[in-house]
Amino acid sequence: MDKTLDTLRHTHELIFHQINELQNSNARIEELYTEVQELSKELRDAFFDFAQRLATVVEGFEEETAKHVYRTRALTELIVRRLDIPQDYKEEIVRYSTLHDIGKIFIPKELLNKPGKLSKEEFEEIKKHTIYAKRLLTHPRFKVALNIALFHHENYDGTGYPFGLVSDEIPLEARIVKIVDVYDALRSDRPYKKGVSHDTAIRIMTEGDGRVMPSHFDPELLNIFLSLEEDVKLLYQNTNIDALTL
Repeated sequence: MDKTLDTLRHTHELIFHQINELQNSNARIEELYTEVQELSKELRDAFFDFAQRLATVVEGFEEETAKHVYRTRALTELIVRRLDIPQDYKEEIVRYSTLHDIGKIFIPKELLNKPGKLSKEEFEEIKKHTIYAKRLLTHPRFKVALNIALFHHENYDGTGYPFGLVSDEIPLEARIVKIVDVYDALRSDRPYKKGVSHDTAIRIMTEGDGRVMPSHFDPELLNIFLSLEEDVKLLYQNTNIDALTL
């Protein structure tokens, strides 16, 4: 009987010891997880900071580009806020939208600012800015940024470039930036054209004008954009960098 009690007592102590070890191990795992999360956030912030620095390069490279870059971000944020996607993903889309034209730093400035009509060869060279983005955005952490830069000229109906992707083959982030980039391009003065009014830009995007067609856009995202029309007009008139929260 005593031997049995000793065995039970020893077994109880062993189990208690193992439970303590497991609890200590779990506590350490939680500590390590917290450390990893903090390091991951620091790393993500470092990439966001680097992206911001890259965006300033684009701003200074082409005339009137700075306003376009930040309007793109502000308008992207309006759409992204309406989407049911993870917050981290939202933040990446908004932050990296400023790099959509980063590949243009490899295009001659004289070509980007040419006041007259581009030749076929010149237009083909400008189209390569999407591909050139891969020279800078190679790190896996820049996947969303690269998707935006590489695919924001793809059309939902498959008529875009550089690959002629269709529908959901185009990453969500690129489909979003496609809409705001086209809108702002229509509104903006360029060396080769005058900008149009908000109403005209919306009409072109919803009815088409031969070059821009409604079939170029993700219909669900376009509907979200249209539902934000008053906010879009206000943001276009008063893009406030400090008001961007994501």
